Amino acid sequence: MNFKPLLAAAALAFASLAATTAHAATVSLTAAGPAKVGEGVDLLISLVDPFGGLPSDEELLSFGFRLSYDTTKLSFGSFTAAAGWDDDSPWLGAGTFGGSSFPGVANGGQGSLLLGTLHFDALQGGLAQISLITDARNLNHGLSYLWSDVQPLNASLNLAVSAVPEPTSALLAALGLGALGFTTRRRKTSH
Repeated sequence: MNFKPLLAAAALAFASLAATTAHAATVSLTAAGPAKVGEGVDLLISLVDPFGGLPSDEELLSFGFRLSYDTTKLSFGSFTAAAGWDDDSPWLGAGTFGGSSFPGVANGGQGSLLLGTLHFDALQGGLAQISLITDARNLNHGLSYLWSDVQPLNASLNLAVSAVPEPTSALLAALGLGALGFTTRRRKTSH
């Protein structure tokens, strides 16, 4: 029996597995606009090069992550899965979010792929740390592909939250400065 064709097929299979395992999409977490105290801010969760180096018949089936953020500076509002994804968050447990698509999102050579949006309300000024974390022991976490290994879905962002004076404070400050100017002007004219 000739084992050369069998060994060649096995080597080719291992080489293709190594190629699919080496892939790791980059997860991007970006603010859709400025973050100001007393206002809401949306954070977009995207994959950059989601299928780079993967076979052309590959599909992304689902994603999931745990959310961690600075509760002194931010209040979590909601997670919204992007168009084409079903929101699986209600079944994943508190603080865990994700989505699925069946059939999966096909490899169309996309440069990026939007997964969803996180909405926060800004409570206090300063830098607020926000992290998406994959727990390897949780089968609902990570990026699940049809043919390739599950990839981690980890990202973090230091969100700069600017403190904006409340309208009543700004009005009182303006009235105070106006009264000070009026008093000073009145003193100068009386002398």
